[in-house]
Amino acid sequence: MMNNTINYKGVELKGNNAKYLKYMDMVDEYREELVSLSKSWDNLALLSHFGNSSTNINETKNNFSKLTSTLLNHLSSEVLDKTIREMKFKAQISIDILIRNLFERTADIGFLSTDQDIKNFLVHNTNKYTQEYVQEVEKIKNRFKEYTQKYSVYYDIVLMDTHGNILVQLDENSDVEKSKDEIINYALNCNEEYIETFKYHDFIPKRKKSLVYTLPVKSDDESNKPLGVLSLCFRFQDEMKAIFDNLKSERNKECLTILDKEGVVIASSDHYHIALGTKLTYNITQEYQIVSHGGRDYLARSCKTNGYQGYYGQQWYGHIMVPMDYAFLEDEDNLNINAHTLLAILQEGDGFSDELKEIPLNANKIQVNLNRLVWNGNITKNASDNNNKNFSRALLNEISATGEKTKQIFDLSIANLTKTIILNNTSLVASLMVDIMDRNLYERANDCRWWALTSEFKTILSSHEGDDASNQIRLSEVLQYINSLYTVYTNLFVYDANGVIMAVSNESEKELIGKQLDTDVVAKTMHIQDSNDYFVSPFNRTKLYNSEHTYIYYAAIKDEQKCVGGIGVVFDSKVEFQAMLEESIPGFEKSKNSEVFGVYANKDKSIIATSNPNLKVGDALKLSDTFFNLSNGQTHSEIIVYDNKYYAVGVKCSQGYREYKTSDSYENDVYALFFSYISSGNLNIEKRREVFTEAPALNNDNTAELATFFIGGKWLGVYIEDVIEAVSVDKLDITLTMDNTHHFKGTVIYNNKAVAVIDIRNYIDEQPKQDYEEIVIIKDYDNDESYIGILVNSLGDIPEVNQSRIKTIDNKILGNCTLITSIVTPLENVSYNKLLSLLDVKKLKEHLVEE
Repeated sequence: MMNNTINYKGVELKGNNAKYLKYMDMVDEYREELVSLSKSWDNLALLSHFGNSSTNINETKNNFSKLTSTLLNHLSSEVLDKTIREMKFKAQISIDILIRNLFERTADIGFLSTDQDIKNFLVHNTNKYTQEYVQEVEKIKNRFKEYTQKYSVYYDIVLMDTHGNILVQLDENSDVEKSKDEIINYALNCNEEYIETFKYHDFIPKRKKSLVYTLPVKSDDESNKPLGVLSLCFRFQDEMKAIFDNLKSERNKECLTILDKEGVVIASSDHYHIALGTKLTYNITQEYQIVSHGGRDYLARSCKTNGYQGYYGQQWYGHIMVPMDYAFLEDEDNLNINAHTLLAILQEGDGFSDELKEIPLNANKIQVNLNRLVWNGNITKNASDNNNKNFSRALLNEISATGEKTKQIFDLSIANLTKTIILNNTSLVASLMVDIMDRNLYERANDCRWWALTSEFKTILSSHEGDDASNQIRLSEVLQYINSLYTVYTNLFVYDANGVIMAVSNESEKELIGKQLDTDVVAKTMHIQDSNDYFVSPFNRTKLYNSEHTYIYYAAIKDEQKCVGGIGVVFDSKVEFQAMLEESIPGFEKSKNSEVFGVYANKDKSIIATSNPNLKVGDALKLSDTFFNLSNGQTHSEIIVYDNKYYAVGVKCSQGYREYKTSDSYENDVYALFFSYISSGNLNIEKRREVFTEAPALNNDNTAELATFFIGGKWLGVYIEDVIEAVSVDKLDITLTMDNTHHFKGTVIYNNKAVAVIDIRNYIDEQPKQDYEEIVIIKDYDNDESYIGILVNSLGDIPEVNQSRIKTIDNKILGNCTLITSIVTPLENVSYNKLLSLLDVKKLKEHLVEE
């Protein structure tokens, strides 16, 4: 008996597992079925006393009972582990995606605080009581509107002077004229790259707490003195809703939250479930906790951020809580894979414990022994009186059927457990991969449009002196400054209305200056009507990216309504997409990325990026259309054979982020696929043997009982009078002196006699692929005291057939199948086409024993 176990409704379980099993419907259903079958075993053991075989039946029952405890302990442990893994993944991603986003915001405030238009406004507009001042305020406010139309993660921008007087505020409904917020004094006296505050701010008084990014705006001269203070107000709750909506499941009533360092909820996926301001218990060092909230028990998991490029934000935590009674719901099964394949994967795949692999093997071993017991029982009862024989046959058949039902439940439960382990959140990982991509490229679309509004670009290109050397230098200086802050681009370039490149940010690519862009780029640029529009190149090879594949984002530079040129930003796809993939894949290691890898692909299956070194960008991914027929935001997971290996594959079709690819004009479906290696594709999948049974003969006066068995796929039999017993092949004493091709394979001791064991495969034209499991011991046809053993793969039924159905085969057509001299013709109403062939015991001895 296992240590620290309790009896839970008839099954011995580890104490921790028993605590959760009542919430695991699938596992509890298996428990109920197995306990019910255990009662059937009790009844069968009682009935079998009439045949004096109760000891054997009890042994089978006890073996299944022990295996039931092992099975249910594994099932409950794995279901718990799967739930905790998924909870950890969601809690971790909720905080990490937020931190990635906020990292971009720290760059935004750093760049916008150096905006020349804002600086000029602060320097040249010191008198608020002039018409020019009002006009300049409107210009800055319009610039702020343009900014938030691109970077829609902000709902307000506030510009103050060094005394806290609010000069420009995007929010038209705000009537605050002066701020006394502490961040003003802090900003004026610090030398930090950004200031991030989550608290009440008096210049946005309608919000109890808000996330704001602040920096001083400083002069360009040597004094570098503060001219004012700029604050960007982030849509924190709006952003968290988008993150939570991508992660949460409605089925299990889970609630995702972000906690501050005190454990106070600052964001919640369901405010009615867990309200903002609620203080929760959390522990980032434990794998999970059981907590109570609102009179209900929950599983809970907390995670701190992994950070992003050295940025960790404030001391916040991702936290998830799932009600105990919904925590272990079974996933919907959309996998096109059968139980036999899953069981083969279990035996040969990675990541499965030896103890788990032993469960189906032991269940099969118990069933094989039981089948032998029943088969031998029928042989033994052949000599009994007719009434007792019929009763015994019916009882033994019921014992066999009960054993088969028990094994089927074991196989099905283990197959489901295997599926649970190997899928391992593949679709969630794929969702993370494509979400990171959409969010990243959203920023790229913003960047090109915002930089197109740079005043100096417009001024120089509209002056008709863009090709002047000094203007080209100035354009390049601005581009170089921008590119130094935004390193995800290999190059930024400005071109005129004719598509001629005027300046570049990358000195090593200055030979591009003066080159003409494709007419298609020029036409699309001139067609842009609005400062919020942009276009993106197809993901193709381009000379603008060292003849490799990438996206280039374009926006028009306009003077009033006239297009005077455009800006192109060359995304460093090779580096950035690789980083996205590696950061998305749990536990990614370069040494193993051919076994666990990610792929971004287009609708036409062409590869955009991959972490698998054996795949190349631009090549077609050889996968079923099923993975590419998804709508935006849809996911799919499946177990497939790819490159002669079994993989669990999850996929998600991109759905965009905010207005990017949702309400703007850009359409480009990308599919993120996550491959998790399971096993080699060359599995030894056990094919379930077709069971052939015979209806009882109606005329019992002219019938014969036949003991049947299988060698390979051939159904064979002998008259029951010629059979002694079947024994396990484990009892075979293999000969070491004979040639491997010889039919004599060794001996087995039976009734204190050495019995020769032979392999007749070559004499019946059959080459079985499976190992032999049984030895059928038959009588010598002319000596009842002498026996012969035949190796067989499995035992069959023992039917009673009418003699009229046994037909002798003409010797002229026997060929080399010399041991088969007759067959049993099938009944008219049977659906199978297998023939039961009868071995001639006399010929068997003459050809194989006495030759």
